[in-house]
Amino acid sequence: MLGNEVFSLNYFYKEDKNILNMIIVMFFSSNIAITDNFSKNNVRYGLHFMFSNNNNVINNVFETNGAGIALMFSKFMEVEHNVITKNWGTAAYGLLLKEVTDVNLKNNVFIENTVGITVEGSNRLVYSNNDFTSNGYAIRVKGACYENEIIKNNFLYNSFDISYNGKINDNKFDNNFWSNYTGYDLDKDGIGDVPYRPVKLFSYIVNRTPEAIILLRSLFIDLIDFSEKVSPVFTPDDLMDENPRMKRIDHDKN
Repeated sequence: MLGNEVFSLNYFYKEDKNILNMIIVMFFSSNIAITDNFSKNNVRYGLHFMFSNNNNVINNVFETNGAGIALMFSKFMEVEHNVITKNWGTAAYGLLLKEVTDVNLKNNVFIENTVGITVEGSNRLVYSNNDFTSNGYAIRVKGACYENEIIKNNFLYNSFDISYNGKINDNKFDNNFWSNYTGYDLDKDGIGDVPYRPVKLFSYIVNRTPEAIILLRSLFIDLIDFSEKVSPVFTPDDLMDENPRMKRIDHDKN
């Protein structure tokens, strides 16, 4: 691919034949639109961009791949209206963002992935109007991520909404709905009166000792998460959503 292409395979599959489905790989490719495709059952990637700029990934489905989408060493990308689901396994994720800048992620749906989004070394990203539902991790930030905005998203019933390495936060979390939020709204404006801290101490522990995940639903975990919320020691004390929504956001999908 040299650029200025619209790549729409409209690939369909038959469940009973267990057909090996496509993988789309783009290296050093710019000004390309990946639209209206269905990528399923790939051992590794459903879609992989590397060293590629000014591309659009719109209205695709990535299901049961090792990784739905990988964007690496690229900039000026639009990722919109995609469904990324059931990418499940010990090293699986829905979307990998590594060393990317100036990417808009809008109106995507992440359902039942081990990790919805894994992000590392990526700056000036905008996550808006996305749904993260029943993932192990909704967003897993591995480090060196600055000037990003996470706004007006729904975080629904994930084991961990946000996993974060490090004590310094330079990212904005605002106006999201968090199903784990237990605050109140006395003035009835639809915004919680108490800020929400989405990073739990237990996620910090699991990142360093994965075997600890077996304690996920125990009372002990509730206690240590509560103590960290009251007095943050291991998690960033300024990483919070100052305006958490009280009700799930109905996104405009147009």
